Amino acid sequence: MMATPARRRFSLIPLPTAPAQRPWLVIFIDTARPGPDARLRVRLLYLLLRPLRPGFRHVMAISPDGPDHRWLMVNPASDTLAVGCLHSTIVTEELRAAVADGRAHVVAVNGTQPATWKFRGLFTCVATIAHLTGTEAGPFTTPWRLYRRMKASQQPA
Repeated sequence: MMATPARRRFSLIPLPTAPAQRPWLVIFIDTARPGPDARLRVRLLYLLLRPLRPGFRHVMAISPDGPDHRWLMVNPASDTLAVGCLHSTIVTEELRAAVADGRAHVVAVNGTQPATWKFRGLFTCVATIAHLTGTEAGPFTTPWRLYRRMKASQQPA
């Protein structure tokens, strides 16, 4: 998808930005259990996520990005925001297999720009993906609640 000129309020420099109406596949998954050699912070975070609904302890998003099976990936982690381009023909096959095995849940969302400024709260994976897609979500929403909200918005009125 081609970038468009920045026309948003509060943009300091008119650099090109991605279209607000970009389609996203929002992926809900569980994080892998950390090994015994993992840092203490990673093991503690894993324990903090245990009370959340299984299968809905992390959320990330991918979007088709032009020809040649390119996918833009946004993966908000606890210590970084990974944004990159995947060049792979097997992204959709791996995703389908994960959904079929029950390891992942996917919702297709057309990103929108909110009509007004939104406070997104903590820098969590949920807040990041809600902001990315323009989905209404509170500052302390769980991945399960975001999934339900996205699914409900897909229901015909």
